[in-house]
Amino acid sequence: MIRCPWPRFDEPRLLAAQMALIDQSFSMAMLGCSMAALLLAMSIVLSGGGHAVGGWAAAMAVACGIGHYGRRLFPARTSEEQACGYATALTLLLTVLGGLWGLAGWLYLDLRFPPSAVCLLSLIAGMSSAALSIFSPCLPLAVGFLLPAILPVWGVFLVSDNPHYLPLQLGVPLYLLALLVFAYNYWRGARRSIQLRFENIELVAQLHRQTELAEEANRAKSVFLASASHDLRQPLHALGLFVVSLGRTALSEKQRELLDHIEASSAAAREMLNTLLDFSKLEAGVIEARPRPFRLQPMLRKLENEFAPQADGKALIYRTRDTTGVANADPGLVELILRNLIANAIRYTSEGGLLVGCRLRGSELAIEVWDTGAGIPASQHREIFREFHQLGNPERDRRKGLGLGLAIVDGLTRTMGVRVELASVPARGSVFRLFLPQAGTEQAVAETVPAASGLPSLQGRRILVVDDDPAVRTAMTGLLAGWGSQCLAVESVQEAVDCLDGFTPELVIADYRLRGQQTGQQALEAIFARLGQSLPAVILTGDTAPDRLRDARASGAFLLHKPVDTDVLLLTLARLLERRQGLRPGMLEGSSAHFWYLPAAKDENPA
Repeated sequence: MIRCPWPRFDEPRLLAAQMALIDQSFSMAMLGCSMAALLLAMSIVLSGGGHAVGGWAAAMAVACGIGHYGRRLFPARTSEEQACGYATALTLLLTVLGGLWGLAGWLYLDLRFPPSAVCLLSLIAGMSSAALSIFSPCLPLAVGFLLPAILPVWGVFLVSDNPHYLPLQLGVPLYLLALLVFAYNYWRGARRSIQLRFENIELVAQLHRQTELAEEANRAKSVFLASASHDLRQPLHALGLFVVSLGRTALSEKQRELLDHIEASSAAAREMLNTLLDFSKLEAGVIEARPRPFRLQPMLRKLENEFAPQADGKALIYRTRDTTGVANADPGLVELILRNLIANAIRYTSEGGLLVGCRLRGSELAIEVWDTGAGIPASQHREIFREFHQLGNPERDRRKGLGLGLAIVDGLTRTMGVRVELASVPARGSVFRLFLPQAGTEQAVAETVPAASGLPSLQGRRILVVDDDPAVRTAMTGLLAGWGSQCLAVESVQEAVDCLDGFTPELVIADYRLRGQQTGQQALEAIFARLGQSLPAVILTGDTAPDRLRDARASGAFLLHKPVDTDVLLLTLARLLERRQGLRPGMLEGSSAHFWYLPAAKDENPA
């Protein structure tokens, strides 16, 4: 640390900030000092007195010029390295300037000629006040000017034997004392202000560091979830395909019962992974709201048919109030929000039941989900919308979910530009209200396309599978063969291209992440280039990382997420082979899939 023997300044960092404040007005101070000196010299000359006033004025001009141009000797004068040297030089300069003003008072203060005396005293007092306001951020500079400027004037009054100047003999030192006190207080205030600024800068820097750490932790969490999700999805995907293939074989009653348990466990794991997928999609920003008018009643009836058996399993009463409401929103996203709200209501209600209905509130429709559960304390009304935050589940029971449902609800409402409100009474229950814009009477309501009856056939269809996981290739081959298709499974892009000499596929199913840093998108491009034409294609992925989701979505193929629901896979393949450009709303109605997972064609809603 730089130490200055005289005068004693503050620490370099603080001194640098003080000198930066002073430096902003220093040039104007030198100019003002020069002009005041010129006025004083003119006043003295016009009064007919003053010997050697020209020499005094010249000395003042030289000192001011040195002050103005001498700063160039300190190019980094407001830095910590040069602040002490710059402050020392200014202290010496201001002491000289103050001494010159004091010398003028001693030499030219003619008490016998009041007009000249008043002019001189006014200029010295004005320069002292200006020095107080400009140089007080660094106390030695202000003191260095004030003392030599005022003390000689006091001396003139002290040696005067005129009793009329007795008040000035007392007033001048009091004026000097007042200036010094003001300078000290100004210095303390500026010092404290600078220290607070430094503290704020440090706090902001700490906040930035903590924000970076939080963002890094969030990225690490996303990477971990993506990796864990991908690694879990691969075997679960193969397991689901094997289970379906096994279900088509001749099994005993005991074996069929065990298979049902396996299917239930697989479905539970798939539900948790799909919840992670929903959250990852929100983080990736790949969900876009595409509002359109739709009737709420078919959706509420569908949700009741799906969730009522779960409520019955807990001896709960599930009721839905009929509604004629027509909302203008994204039906797929609205359904996903309601799924999460209803699932939460069933999960956290042990007796009583739940009610789902719709009311008109002003120009909006409010879809309400009531339950008679444990209720939510007011202090937790905002916290429950944070990811992985759960109430009443310290043991992290997987049957109570992952704590992402309401975080997904919050993200989806922000995506659609709507809102969810919560009212709750502990030990009595809660109500969540989803507010949606009401469709205008002039807007046409898109009716739901009836679901196709039965399952389509893939009999004789030629399908090429590209996947680097042997278990998935085996399971997919068995599943597709069971559906009557001709299937060829390969593990790499090169094998896919090589097999085209003896096998011309009608459709391609590719895993997104292949060996050797290759992707399913690259596999499709190579296959299409080899054939000279595009084919219907499906990309399967176990990734939930935001960047991977964006890349996969940009591939142009249908995107399905592992572990895929086999009914969804069959319907998707059949529709693509029929040269359908996308899945129409309601086509998968009745299946267990959240069918907004499938990307829509450019002119379609992602539901």
